[in-house]
Amino acid sequence: MSSEEDLLNFGFKHNQDSIIKVIGVGGGGGNALNYMYRNGISGVDFIICNTDAQALENSPVPVKVQLGVSLTEGRGAGNKPEQGEQAAIENLADIRKVLANNTRMVFITAGMGGGTGTGAAPVIAQLAREMDILTIAVVTLPSEKEGKRRFEQAMAGVNKLKKFVDSLLVISNENLHKIYGDLPASKAFAQADNILATAVKGCAEIITLHGNINIDFADVNTVMRGSGVFIMGSGIADGEDRAMRAVKEALISPLLDSNDIYGTENILLNITSGDEEILMGEIGQIIDYLQDAAGDDANIIWGNGRDEKLGSKICVTLIATGFQTNPNRRMAPEQEPTKVSLQDAKTEFAREEMKLPLIEEKHIEPEGEIFEPVSRQKSYLDEDDLQVENDFREEQERPSYQKKNQRKKSEEKRNRSKKEKEEVTAEPITNWFVKQFNTFFSDNDMEMDE
Repeated sequence: MSSEEDLLNFGFKHNQDSIIKVIGVGGGGGNALNYMYRNGISGVDFIICNTDAQALENSPVPVKVQLGVSLTEGRGAGNKPEQGEQAAIENLADIRKVLANNTRMVFITAGMGGGTGTGAAPVIAQLAREMDILTIAVVTLPSEKEGKRRFEQAMAGVNKLKKFVDSLLVISNENLHKIYGDLPASKAFAQADNILATAVKGCAEIITLHGNINIDFADVNTVMRGSGVFIMGSGIADGEDRAMRAVKEALISPLLDSNDIYGTENILLNITSGDEEILMGEIGQIIDYLQDAAGDDANIIWGNGRDEKLGSKICVTLIATGFQTNPNRRMAPEQEPTKVSLQDAKTEFAREEMKLPLIEEKHIEPEGEIFEPVSRQKSYLDEDDLQVENDFREEQERPSYQKKNQRKKSEEKRNRSKKEKEEVTAEPITNWFVKQFNTFFSDNDMEMDE
């Protein structure tokens, strides 16, 4: 293409009123977006962003934004995320224009680890959040076998991206390799594109495919706004027992990344059928099975859509949010305890013991005694502690010449205690509250009480 105007095509040819935009950033994100565009996602607009002018020209996606026109001069970001970041900043106004067109929800897809996707995706996400657009990112994470530097760049990019998105789904290439085995390179990349497309398609069509019971944008916004990490699964089944087989397949989907949904707070569930409409009994089976898997506290918001292309099949798609921790977090390896010999341990202990300063012991008298010293404690229970038992014990144990005086003292003590209680009870309740909670009441409150 010969000019910037050719690469900046803001004339949305399809779904002009769509509230959902899907943005592919960089090489990996662009390839996934091309795959989605060719296979179709109902009710969304596609936007491709890249520093590579040749990749943009070869894309079938009509809406294109070239990043870093003057910075990279149509070439890539050279595997440098900082270059991709600056390229996105250079053309931030162009991205704002395409997002300003009735956008309420945006999906950002990218392959992390390179230059443009890793550096530009967080910039675009930050802009979308500033525009109060529900921002969701679906990205791939390379395995360490693809290069240590690439993996470290990807991890840094994901950590930066998650600061600016409402919800994030990370698809691990390492897990895809475990599931699908050692595929030829072309098929492996195609499989990654397919997984990304399935994730975005599943999320978007929860809103855009309508049926008898619809999940609208408000439902999705409630569940995904500020939710952090989300996981999802999708399953399709046909024939006998199709409902149970579809929901079970969804719960072992590669998109779940080997995560268990138990303990999630919210689940968006979309059940789609074709010519052979789903039965109410089948819907009940799916919801019951999912509730058991997620736990009784999980809030399930479900909808029923129609897609004639499914024929007699049914599709179950679920999105789970509200995890206490990031289910895709990379755990640090456990540190092995340092082993030392018994002799080394004794030597170290003796060395540390020699370092301890000598402290002269001093007897410090407390300012106020909390407990009465044993030497001054009475050998019998005080009357206030257990009066009836005390009187009986005194009568039995004390000499006869003390009984009369002790009874008199006990009686006087009881009278004093009774008098004090009457004085406390007689004090107005309002005054007691004023003493205890004076700062919580206004003068008007006091006048009302009086």
